[in-house]
Amino acid sequence: MTDKHFDTPPQFGSSKPQVNNQSGKLNAPKWFEWDDIKKPTDLSHVKISLIEAKKWALIELRQAGMSEQDAKDNLDFLLSGALNINYGMLRANMSRQMPAALATIWPKWVSELVKNRPPQYILGHAPFFGREFLVDERVLIPRPETEELVDWILKDAGSGVQPVSVLDIGTGSGAIIETLMLENQRVRGFATDISDDALTVAQANAQRFELSFLHFAKSDVYNQLDGLVFDIIVSNPPYIATQDKHEMDASVLTFEPHNALFAEHDGLDIYERIAAGLDEHLTAHGRAYFEIGYQQGPAVVDMMQAALPNAKITLRQDFAGLDRMIRVEK
Repeated sequence: MTDKHFDTPPQFGSSKPQVNNQSGKLNAPKWFEWDDIKKPTDLSHVKISLIEAKKWALIELRQAGMSEQDAKDNLDFLLSGALNINYGMLRANMSRQMPAALATIWPKWVSELVKNRPPQYILGHAPFFGREFLVDERVLIPRPETEELVDWILKDAGSGVQPVSVLDIGTGSGAIIETLMLENQRVRGFATDISDDALTVAQANAQRFELSFLHFAKSDVYNQLDGLVFDIIVSNPPYIATQDKHEMDASVLTFEPHNALFAEHDGLDIYERIAAGLDEHLTAHGRAYFEIGYQQGPAVVDMMQAALPNAKITLRQDFAGLDRMIRVEK
């Protein structure tokens, strides 16, 4: 019988930690075993299994009022993201020792979760379309619904040899335009935002992915784009009505940038301004794609049809069956 060997994932190897990020004092002493009894002087002295670290964190979050399912989801997201492994690999290795550098910072991360800080901001990155994008409080966290919008655009764009110019209005982290460029080499991108901070994050992501043919500009919708036309215009703009703040999750309201969430005119303000310049900035047979709030479908369809009476307008639902995307074919 052949012996079976289990290869240790590199995340759990005995490599020497590269960071020194020790907290001055832990709020919950003895949450893990100190080799030298007192606060460790070396990261390699910290010893705790992943499952025990998760159990401790779960107790802390439940005592703070977080639901058990939300707490488990947040902790699994942090662990898998920090270790750069999928959930299946995480579950298979929960009995293994937590890497020392992660064990040292784990209490701080849990305290941030207690404050409702999104785990994506704690990690500093978020998944989108199979890649990790840098995110922090300067930009919105990319959502799965937006992946559906990107997938729609990619399927429509198809293959070919001619370059396709794409304008992303309100680019945020750059997740939309940069994914389009990474998935389709024909795409030549132009990304705008009114926020200098957001543009900084988007540019950092573009550098990580070594993207060429991507241009950035600080612009309020079209005000810096005179004379420019594009084959495709895409936008996931602020679309939450200011009077609906009370319906928002506390974590979103506290940590995500409000200028990327809320818009005047019942959340329709940016769509109205985009629609007003759509004919001028789309090529003769260009297309525009928008993410919308689930109650905004009829209103946005009507305004786009009024702006381009001969255009074909398509309203599409997301995976939850809610109105979420609109396509305008000029």
